[in-house]
Amino acid sequence: MINDFIDKLNIEKGSVLLLTENSLTFLVTMKKMDKTFNFNIFIDKLIEKLGEEGTLLIQTFDWRFCSGKKFDILNSKSQTSFLGNTALKRDDFIRTKHPIYSFAVTGKYKDKLANLNNIGAFDKDSPFAFIYTKKAKMMIIDIPLQNSFTFVHHVEDIEQVSYRYNKSFTSKYIDDKGIENNKTYDMYVRDIENNVVTYFKPLEKLLIDNNAMDIYTVKELVIRDIDLHKAYHIIEDDIRNNNAKSLYKIGES
Repeated sequence: MINDFIDKLNIEKGSVLLLTENSLTFLVTMKKMDKTFNFNIFIDKLIEKLGEEGTLLIQTFDWRFCSGKKFDILNSKSQTSFLGNTALKRDDFIRTKHPIYSFAVTGKYKDKLANLNNIGAFDKDSPFAFIYTKKAKMMIIDIPLQNSFTFVHHVEDIEQVSYRYNKSFTSKYIDDKGIENNKTYDMYVRDIENNVVTYFKPLEKLLIDNNAMDIYTVKELVIRDIDLHKAYHIIEDDIRNNNAKSLYKIGES
């Protein structure tokens, strides 16, 4: 049953795939298909589908560093993904270094991704930039674009939009050797004092109309497949020529 589900996903062998999921609805749906379902088997099947030349990234974001909490790269759990937390326990995955926006990665480019030392979450030397250059696809399982498409902030950072600014956060950081130090990392944050609200509803139509995103349903789960290379330039154009009106608004969310 899992094979049937994965066969219906638009995954190209040898590609770079970034994955995020609505953990609850995904788990419930999978359990309906197979009571013995577990996330490790699903990850195994994804890796098999991508093949030896493929690379899989799963979001493992953790915002607790922003409030002064210690980040342990080997032991701090993802706040965004059951799949990500499963991947972090596996020997075939490595976690990227940024304590706020990290990814569990495996496959062809896992060492290159894990060796990135970006201080800014969305900078030109970040995993977001890397997957753009590799023309990766992002697959979003049963989450609205509004709550899942963090890649937009990479483009906003590169374009230095006026409604966001760089903010530094310092806390304890334990690396993969178990060494603990105070470290400072940056994030390009929205200007909440001026009531800036992320608003991607217009962007969804732009991505579809310009063949950068497909939306389809598999076993009651809504799947969004995004070509990140195409999406980058659509977002860039909106920032430069439309005052980023497809990306944010002023007011209540």
